[in-house]
Amino acid sequence: MTAAQLLKRVIDIALALSLLLVTLPVLLLVALLILLLEGRPVFYCSRRHVTPTRSIRVFKFRTMVRDATDPKYRLKERFMRGGYLDIPRNCELYTPIGRFLERSQIVELPQLLNILFHGMSFIGNRPLPRENLELLSHYESWQKRFDSPAGISGIAQIVGKLSLQPEERLAMEVAYSELYQRGGVVWCDVMIVFHTLQVVVLGTNISRERAYQLLQAPIPARITGEEAAG
Repeated sequence: MTAAQLLKRVIDIALALSLLLVTLPVLLLVALLILLLEGRPVFYCSRRHVTPTRSIRVFKFRTMVRDATDPKYRLKERFMRGGYLDIPRNCELYTPIGRFLERSQIVELPQLLNILFHGMSFIGNRPLPRENLELLSHYESWQKRFDSPAGISGIAQIVGKLSLQPEERLAMEVAYSELYQRGGVVWCDVMIVFHTLQVVVLGTNISRERAYQLLQAPIPARITGEEAAG
């Protein structure tokens, strides 16, 4: 583990502990509101892969109707793209309070426990369900996206998941993991936190060009369309 990687983990633990204490009243209030307005379950739990071979149980507040996984809604057919299931917030399955929790990112607060006990980070590539990995494995070097700790927010989130094609998102996630392996990830994490707050408060995403500046990596030719003729 490099000094930067160790610093990242220390920051994650310190911030997660602090936020857990500070936001505990918010957590309890949100849980009570969901219980009163939507009933049980209050939390959504899903087993997600943080490496190709290791999965953990990830916790979030429930933001959709109780039977959202019912095949009648055809979520995978409608929204699965190359291994990423990105459901827009205008989807009819979100509850009124769920849309607010998603927009404000309060939905992610229970994952502070995943940071403390499962090695997740505030910033990193999102953990994925097993079936998503099976689709993602069709891309070259897909496993490299797991060469950094899974995170709550990340480079794809501040660019805008729905604006990215699967290969574009994967390329950014691989570039982030490569930066993590080089040991230069802390400043990038700080900027991703800043831009995450910008997305939450102002609803504005950053450009692909800006994302690759943060990652200190060139934009892949397949994204810019600058591949040389064969």
